[in-house]
Amino acid sequence: MAGRYDPRVNHDIRRLGVEDAEAYIAIRQEMLRAEPWAFWSSPEDRHASDPEAFGERVREDENVMMGGFVAGALSATCGVVRERVIKGRHRAMIVGVYVSPSARGGGLGRAVVSAAVDVARSWEGVESVVLSVSARMPAARQLYESLGFVAWGVEPRCVKIGDEAADEIHMQLRLRP
Repeated sequence: MAGRYDPRVNHDIRRLGVEDAEAYIAIRQEMLRAEPWAFWSSPEDRHASDPEAFGERVREDENVMMGGFVAGALSATCGVVRERVIKGRHRAMIVGVYVSPSARGGGLGRAVVSAAVDVARSWEGVESVVLSVSARMPAARQLYESLGFVAWGVEPRCVKIGDEAADEIHMQLRLRP
């Protein structure tokens, strides 16, 4: 259970490691249930609850998951992954952004996304960071825009849950020309 976020006290932003697998899986299940339109995965997907897959991922140098902790509890996440293919090595992608409801409204989301962007900046040759956000998540889009991300396209009906569909907005933050 996440604590209430107060930017003045008792929070920590850091890279998650193998030792955080249990906390990450718990918040991952929370995010997939609480915000189904925000994520491509579903709670039933195997990788959403696999500690071994999480451990393999966080051991990679260019696949980083940042965590925001409030009173010692993992309350926010934001991943950043560098493209693996040679022609795409100049790009990184933001994934898995989530803030527990009890920790929203105090800047924790901004803090974890900013930390992930800083990681991408540290990778030599990365010129831009991309992400996609559901049109059903206007607060998330507003956060990304406030950090300098610019929408460049919309993919209609990209995600479907039952008979309902949502558009996905693609955004980019230029780090270097």
